Amino acid sequence: MKSYLFLMTSFLVILLTACAKPSTSATETWLTKETKVNLPSPILGQTYHDQQLLTFNYNGQQNSLIVLVDVNNDTLNVVGLSTLGIRLFKIEYHDNVITTEQYIFIKELPPASQILSDIMLSIYPIQTWLAVLPAKWQLVDDKYHRKLLNDKHEIVIDITYQKPLSSQIRKPSNIEHKVFNYQIAIESME
Repeated sequence: MKSYLFLMTSFLVILLTACAKPSTSATETWLTKETKVNLPSPILGQTYHDQQLLTFNYNGQQNSLIVLVDVNNDTLNVVGLSTLGIRLFKIEYHDNVITTEQYIFIKELPPASQILSDIMLSIYPIQTWLAVLPAKWQLVDDKYHRKLLNDKHEIVIDITYQKPLSSQIRKPSNIEHKVFNYQIAIESME
């Protein structure tokens, strides 16, 4: 019986790792269904590490995952884990190339590339984003909020930050994407 369980566990591990084929993609992201932009460079100018519990309300369902975010020098790494610790995806953004390893796809969650752009939109400086936004789009920032406005001055993404503010980089507590109709509640686990 023990050998059977060992064989089954080994088979599942091999099966899961075989499904994780790295793929590279352009550094583009969708802000709306019609608007695609290039992501800004992953260079943040300082190191950043955060472990977050993300709770998504998407397609009428609520799901959670743990995300590890690391920014060092010119590389941004994001690892997504299930709440049980099973690796779902890994994204590396380095030298204007995004490498994604999708281990398990969960249709009730936004794509890993969308999670990457939301993280970047919430922690990277406003000047970094203004250089890549379409004409007449705005990123409006105040102490506890950041709003991405389209050329018609409609809110596309609304980000709320934790109180009190961290001394270096503000940590988001909520991201609401009004066009793609999802909301992410963010709880720092550090």
